[in-house]
Amino acid sequence: MKVRGVEAFQWNPRRHRLPYLRPRHNNFGDLLGPVVVAKLLTDMLPQADVAARRGSPARKVMSVGSVMHFADDDDVVWGTGVNGKVRTDEHRFSRLDVRAVRGPRTRRWLMENKGLEVPEVYGDPALLLAPPEGTDRRHETRELTVIPNMNEITKFKSHPAFISPRRPVKNVLETIAASEVVVGSSLHAIVLAEAFGVPCALLRSAVESPFKYSDYFEGTNRFDVPTFDDFSSAVAHAKSIDKSTYEPLEAWDPTLLRESFPSDLWAPPRQAH
Repeated sequence: MKVRGVEAFQWNPRRHRLPYLRPRHNNFGDLLGPVVVAKLLTDMLPQADVAARRGSPARKVMSVGSVMHFADDDDVVWGTGVNGKVRTDEHRFSRLDVRAVRGPRTRRWLMENKGLEVPEVYGDPALLLAPPEGTDRRHETRELTVIPNMNEITKFKSHPAFISPRRPVKNVLETIAASEVVVGSSLHAIVLAEAFGVPCALLRSAVESPFKYSDYFEGTNRFDVPTFDDFSSAVAHAKSIDKSTYEPLEAWDPTLLRESFPSDLWAPPRQAH
């Protein structure tokens, strides 16, 4: 998706090999990249010159998601993670412009498998999002919200607190922000709950590699976050959290991630003198 003339990657293929026969996946976590990029761009360069970007090299910004294997040579990486289910030989790039990665496991993978230089700048860019305007965290409207990984919808969709990760992004963000607690196997349900200060608990996914979850937690300087196989235990844990002292991200400073945002891709080129 283009954000002021620069491609900001998002993964959203159709759910069928033949185009137009099936809808797109529309997994909210995979659609957050352009949302965060647009927000940071507005904060940093509100007058970004789109016209100046038309002659720029065709490289894209990789941000939110376990989508490193979709990167091409010279793409800009800002907070992206490696997908633990994807083989090394499916990563076809040999050089990247890495500004930040999701966590230390992704950094180590890129250094060991691709020989890249990777700064120690960590964090999922979705952590920089704030609750949608109009959301009042003082008046939660949902006692419990359950958001599974996209590949585990069938397992949880009969639960009365179920929210599909395929709902529109704004709706999912509003729902998380209005919840007393959030439980699920969706990584970005947990990321956003923590960003919004909503007590949450991660259910261990039966279909996803643990790589991305560990990478995220370690990228925020946490190495012993409890995760759960049992749904009831996860809910009990989330409800036991004291909201008055809840600061899940207190060991992580967002400054480096924010400062590493590749705003230079949009900055107007310098005029020759």
